[in-house]
Parts: sequence; structure tokens; C-alpha cells
Amino acid sequence: MLKARESYAVIRHAYKKLHAWIVGPELEVILHPSRRRLQWLGIFTLVGHLLFLWLWTAVLPQPFEDWKVRLVIAMTGLGLIFQPVSKQANPRSMALYFSFVCWLQLPVFFVWMYWMNSGSAMWMATVATMFVIYYHLTDWRIATFGTLLGGVVATAFAKMLLGSLHAIPFEHLVVFVFSIACAALLSLSSANLRRERLKHSLTVIGIMAHELRTPLATLSLIAQAIRSESHAKDTLHPKRLQELATRTDALTRAINHHIDLQMANARYDFSQGNADLLSAGQIVRKVIDEYPFGSRKERQCVRVVMHQDFGFRGSERQFVQVLNNLIKNAMHSLKSAQSRYSYGDFHVELGRRGQIGRIQISDNGIGINSQQLGLIFEPFFSTANETGHGLGLAFCKQVIEQAHGHISVHSEPAMGATFIIQLPCQPAPSDDTLSQHEVSSLSPA
Repeated sequence: MLKARESYAVIRHAYKKLHAWIVGPELEVILHPSRRRLQWLGIFTLVGHLLFLWLWTAVLPQPFEDWKVRLVIAMTGLGLIFQPVSKQANPRSMALYFSFVCWLQLPVFFVWMYWMNSGSAMWMATVATMFVIYYHLTDWRIATFGTLLGGVVATAFAKMLLGSLHAIPFEHLVVFVFSIACAALLSLSSANLRRERLKHSLTVIGIMAHELRTPLATLSLIAQAIRSESHAKDTLHPKRLQELATRTDALTRAINHHIDLQMANARYDFSQGNADLLSAGQIVRKVIDEYPFGSRKERQCVRVVMHQDFGFRGSERQFVQVLNNLIKNAMHSLKSAQSRYSYGDFHVELGRRGQIGRIQISDNGIGINSQQLGLIFEPFFSTANETGHGLGLAFCKQVIEQAHGHISVHSEPAMGATFIIQLPCQPAPSDDTLSQHEVSSLSPA
């Protein structure tokens, strides 16, 4: 009886470990996802299949090749090349399309061609290579299920066309099994490494957040004490104390926003939560008024032009962080350019045209070179090598696209930079035409 219980405990423990190993981790449908990488995969799909069509017919003729089927498979790459911006706001649809394209053109098409070419040595090597590619592109669990299902579908379709299928040579089976085993092992090892790195990163960020929250609480108490002192009758400089208290509060909020930003990026969690109806004008006013500028000169260089307010759906907390990030980058650029902080060196403009609202943020700083322009929205890429973490603009892009908007940048070295946020309009909560109005590209048509 005791041995039976021990055996049951061992089996139960093994089951839990296997369950945690297979079911526990989140599925990574697209490994190392980025818009540019998916576009290159689409180009490879389109050009590669057309190239092999020519190769298998003109250079190394194979027993069977169907240009119509090959062309259909090649055309599936177009969906990866020409991705609408709105697709990025709904990663689930892109993940589903990516999974379908990989499954159709890899296990289904390649196994089918293996049968149609009577299991030639050329197609045996091609199928073995396909397994490695499939496991490299997607999660090993998806690849394993897709390989089994694709093999069944391709075999059934080939049998329907040919009537009967030849037996697979034993040496082919050995190569296939070896190829799948190696691909699965490498994919699983890579997945474990990514999870370990993410786990360590989250641990470090959690410790940093905990250590920073404590002095921030003390800083808030100091701000309250300064504000209380400013109301005392014998205070010599009440306005100065009030200003110090306000700046201390703003600094506390900015650091808390920075902590939230780091946590959001570490979790890869950019969900909007409750999508409230927000006023673009009110958010811009709030951020400019509360931003902890480093000096009065920095604050005095700010020029804000508001034409017509507009509303949009999103998270106020996240959009405040977005604008804070863009202002911080602009101030850093101005400081690097050794600017005298003339009025208008930092320029914010807000308006709308039709159903599109725009928030335009410009600076006369050092600018961004052409090589960096295509990379600044990628995670962990930073132009500030000494102080930047490369997450701020990636966060901005994700938040804006989840609100079905778009962010772009125009810049040249030594000519400053302009970031343009475009959002689908709704009537603003205040629905007012803002008082300050100057002629510009954002003026209502």
C-alpha cells in the first residue's frame, strides 16, 4: 500500500511538471515579432516560392511541380508584406494569419509535394529542412500540433489525387524524426532561455520599484510640509515655497509614471483597460502644466498652439505617460544641442481635420539621423546611449496604436524633430474651440 502511494505521488509530481512545462507558459505565436521581420518573411515567402518554381522546372526538374498551387502559396506572403497599421492594434488577427500561412506553406504544402514527387531524396531533404524552419518561426507546441495536422491533411489530399501512396523508406523516417527532435529541442531551449531572462528582468524591476516607492513616499511628505509652511503667517517667501511644493509633487508623479512604464514594458502589457472618452486639449494642458521642467528657461521655451479640441477613446494614465515621454525626449534633445531655450524651441500644436485629430510635438534639438529613424520605435533601441533604456517610444507606439491611432516622426540631424500623433476623432467632452488660434498646417480646413 505504501509503495502504491509513493508511486502515485511520483506520477502526480511528474504530471504537474509536465503540465507546467507544456500548458503553463504563454504561447508565443510569432517568435521575435516586429513589423519589419514579418515583412521580410513575407518577401521571402513570395520570392522564395517563385524562385523554387523556376529552379524545380528549369534547372533541376522534378517529377511533379504545379505552378498554380505554387503561385497561391507565394501570394500568402503579401499579407505579411502589406500590413495595415490597424493590424498592429489587433495583434490577435495578425497572429492568426501568421499561423495559417506558416501551417499552409510548410507542413501542408511541403509534405504534399513530398508525396506528389514519390518521396524523392530532394524532397526528403526539403521536408527535413521545413521542420527546422517551422519550429524556428513559432512556438514549439504550435509547430508540433501543426506538423501532425498538416501531415494528415497533406497525406489525405495526396491520396485523393494519386489513389494510393508508396511506403516511406525507413531512412527517410529516421531523417524526419531526427529533424523534428532537433528542431523541437532547440526551440524548447530557446523558449526556456527567453522565459528565464524575462523572469530575472521582472525580479530586478520589482526590486527597483519597491526601493523607489519608499523614498517617493517620503518626498510626498516633504512636499506637504513645504506647502503647510507656505501658509504660515511669518513665511518670508510663500510663493517660492508653493512653487517648490508643486515641483516636488510633479517630480513624484513623473517618477511613479516611469516605474509604471518600466513595469508595463517588462510585462509586454499595453492593454488600454477602460477606454474612456478623453479630451486631447485637456490632456495636453494637464501634462504641460504638471511636467517637471528642469528650469524656468525650459518652461519658458514652450509654445502651445491649440486650435480645435477633439475627443478620442483611450486610457488617460497611459496617454499622460506618452506625452511625458515625448516631452522628456524633446528636452533632452534641446539640452544636447546646447540651446538657449528661446520661445518656441519646444512646440506643441493640437487640432483636427475631419475625423482625424492631430497632436504635433516639435523641438529645435539635435535631430535624428536617417539610420535611426527606422529603429526608434523598436523596443530597447535608444539614441541616448548613456541614459536611455529604449522602451519609451516603443511604449508610446503601442498605446497609440491600441487607440487605433498612428505616430510618425520627421527629423534631420541638427534640424530638430517632429512627432505627429493621429487619432480617430469623437466629439470632445468639452467640445470647445480653443481660444488660442494661429495659422498653421493644423488649422481647420
